[in-house]
Amino acid sequence: MKFCRFQRQQGDVAIGLACRDDQYIADVAAIHASLQSNNGSTVGYAIPASLKVMIEDGDVAITAAKKVWDAIKADDSAHANHLVAVDGAHILAPIDDPQKFFAIAINRHGGWDTAIKPENPHATYFTKLPSCIVGPSDTVRIPDVGQVGPEIELAIIIGKAGHDIPEDKALDHVFGYVVHNDITAHHMRKTTEWICMQRADGSQEQLTYPGRYKNFDTFSPMGPWLVTPDEAPHPDEAVLDAWLNDDHVQHGTTAEHVFNAAHLISYLSRAHALKPGDIISTGTVGPVQPWTMATIDLGKIGGTMRSSIKGLGSMANPIEFVPGLK
Repeated sequence: MKFCRFQRQQGDVAIGLACRDDQYIADVAAIHASLQSNNGSTVGYAIPASLKVMIEDGDVAITAAKKVWDAIKADDSAHANHLVAVDGAHILAPIDDPQKFFAIAINRHGGWDTAIKPENPHATYFTKLPSCIVGPSDTVRIPDVGQVGPEIELAIIIGKAGHDIPEDKALDHVFGYVVHNDITAHHMRKTTEWICMQRADGSQEQLTYPGRYKNFDTFSPMGPWLVTPDEAPHPDEAVLDAWLNDDHVQHGTTAEHVFNAAHLISYLSRAHALKPGDIISTGTVGPVQPWTMATIDLGKIGGTMRSSIKGLGSMANPIEFVPGLK
């Protein structure tokens, strides 16, 4: 199933399911309510407006969603009054209030292979703020801090809570996968977001923190669909692409990642008890020549940033440069 959150015409938010070759959205709550009414049932699960809440509700929620999906597949015309065309619909990020939002750093061979690393290196990561998250067609606001670039990534949405999860069981904890773009202020990272400590023994240590250059509002467009594992590409074989206007600026696959999805879930869960709705963004892919990660400049070039993962869908986010925002 391909879930989404969308805004109804009356302004409230609802959970949807992609149907008719992803050209329409089925209103899950409305169809589920009509199914209960037609069956003469007064007892049943009420579909919430939040996908995170639905995921937290577990099997009862999934069973209800599957009933809706089965009804749509059987005869979607019977529910035509609860179908909304994707064109013109305001689709929101599937999850905008995770308890935890992890992003994996330097997780592709190339950058990783040539980096200086400690003995027995492990995956490195940072956290992003929920306030970064916007929908798949929402405007991305670029601050006036030098070069800011896209980083197309596959994100994992946790479905089942767990702590110290064995790697061979890790994918059992996944609810689904979504397209994410981890927008990064690269120039800011190099010029302002570090401090070099002078130690008493005369040594120096440069420290860099991603709190600002990764976390401006709108720096995490996400969507349109949250795709369950039965319909999604394998998380270690997904094909990722990004465009800036008509220019193809990133391409690669998660097969190029150093740490695969199961390892990341297991590793993170040793330190952090994972909860339903938590997000793990698994790392980006390389640029398409002649572009480099340092020359893809969203603020300077402007236009529209497109992000796509085969089997998960595509986003198209307008870019707004904001002079003076630092």
